Amino acid sequence: MLSRLSTVFLLLFAAAVLNAQTAGVSKPISVNIVREVHPAILDIVGGSVTFVDGNGNDAIDASEECRLCFSVRNSGQGNGTGCRVKVSVSGSTAGVTVRDLSLPTIRAGETLPVELPVKAGPKTVDGQVTIRLEVTEANGFGTDPVEVTVATSAFVSPMLKIVDYSVTSSSGGESLQRKVPFDLQLMLQNTDYGMAENVNVRLVLPQGVFLMDGKELTNFASLEGGASQSIVYQLIVTNNYAPENIPVKVLLSERYGKYSENREISLQINQTLSANKLSVGSGEVRREEIVVAKIGSEVDRNIPENPQDNSDTFVLIVANEQYQTVAPVPFAQNDGTIFREYCTKTLGIPQNNVRFLPNATLNQIRSGVNWLKLVTEVSQSPKVIFYYAGHGVPDESNRNPYILPVDGIGNDVTTGFKIDDLYASLGGMSAERVIVFMDACFSGSRREDGMLASARGIALKSKPGQPVGNMVVFSAAQGDETAYPDPDQGHGIFTFYLLKKLQETGGAVDLQTLGNYIIENVSRRSVLLNGKRQTPCVVPSPAVGESWKGWTLK
Repeated sequence: MLSRLSTVFLLLFAAAVLNAQTAGVSKPISVNIVREVHPAILDIVGGSVTFVDGNGNDAIDASEECRLCFSVRNSGQGNGTGCRVKVSVSGSTAGVTVRDLSLPTIRAGETLPVELPVKAGPKTVDGQVTIRLEVTEANGFGTDPVEVTVATSAFVSPMLKIVDYSVTSSSGGESLQRKVPFDLQLMLQNTDYGMAENVNVRLVLPQGVFLMDGKELTNFASLEGGASQSIVYQLIVTNNYAPENIPVKVLLSERYGKYSENREISLQINQTLSANKLSVGSGEVRREEIVVAKIGSEVDRNIPENPQDNSDTFVLIVANEQYQTVAPVPFAQNDGTIFREYCTKTLGIPQNNVRFLPNATLNQIRSGVNWLKLVTEVSQSPKVIFYYAGHGVPDESNRNPYILPVDGIGNDVTTGFKIDDLYASLGGMSAERVIVFMDACFSGSRREDGMLASARGIALKSKPGQPVGNMVVFSAAQGDETAYPDPDQGHGIFTFYLLKKLQETGGAVDLQTLGNYIIENVSRRSVLLNGKRQTPCVVPSPAVGESWKGWTLK
């Protein structure tokens, strides 16, 4: 079938021949033929050019695969054929590869999405690249060029480490024993600035030690620089495991296979377990602010150790956290647990000289005080330390303060242990000196705010107990104040600074210096943390005069 253009041509030709014959003249015939064209009109859609990278930092990082995305529109009447993305790159081009890309036919009226791969090798440097791109078309109807400038980033390695660990009780026990489950908490951190990918953590246990809960192999898709992850395993040791030492290996790996450090953790049968397991979150960490993550407080680690030469000192520790009828006292058990560690390690007090009563009832507290009385009667030159963390309550009728045991009732002081009775018992013992630490308030307030005992909903200004005998008392708060916790440290504020000073001095500190340090730091920290006052005080009995100032705990 002839095209419309061909038909017209033939008609004109025939007419010309006929005209020539009619005129009887023979001469050349000239005909102009015009070709009809329907071109493609291509352009890169304005605002469609976007840069997409793997980690979302809008840069071409070393060893990263990225892409430039844009749309090509054909607004002409003909199809765009033989289309090709032509690319040139300038600037910090080391390690950066962007290649030309062939495109399919772009039909008239069609808009084609395009993804142009951008690859970076390990030798990519810090800087910028400018990518100039245009889409060419076989008939010359391609796009105008477009330039895109993107930052480039040199390779920064990650470094995976187990930066801290904690061994805690999962069954209420105080020490690591065979056949008793316990929890091992690991702190995994990327301690360098590079992104760690394909992270694997493998736990290797000796024969006779079993994993009860948790995964032997734990995977993380990625871990940003400075970010950390907490991993908890529940373990148990069988009777068939004879050694006292338990070596636990932690094997780490990541995408490149060379930016991690394995760690071996040595556990011991009979080692003291921590009271608290802390949850650890991770967040965005700025480049200059990577800090090694830790589990627990700074005073829970690096506890100074001294030889046992303090065998004439006897210690009773009461740490009441979980109450039967009233709110718990956050971190009280950890307070008592770590104070016990300082007594035995730093102050050199034999373990048999320390009695620890976590979550003690009234009868257990009375029994502990009776034990102190007995041991001081049969010892030469005995010294006594009494430590309490927990609730205190006032008698609303006369403001007398009481220790509240875990089976006590907040609004019934007859279920508590009257402070004056406690001081009379301690001060009446055959001891050269009695040092009391009270991380409690007796206003009816709870450690984390709120009321415990006062029916009027206000804190009561309790009477201070009166020390007797050879006694000095360190109290966490005065009058109607509250003894607050420090969530960042996992301790009561008072106990944290008590332990901090023992850590700094190795226990070689006189009581006056210790008291001044606690008062100054607790007062400041409470205002900064809570916007409220907490003012510790040191109260000696009249019998000791000024001599207590030179006493030490060692």
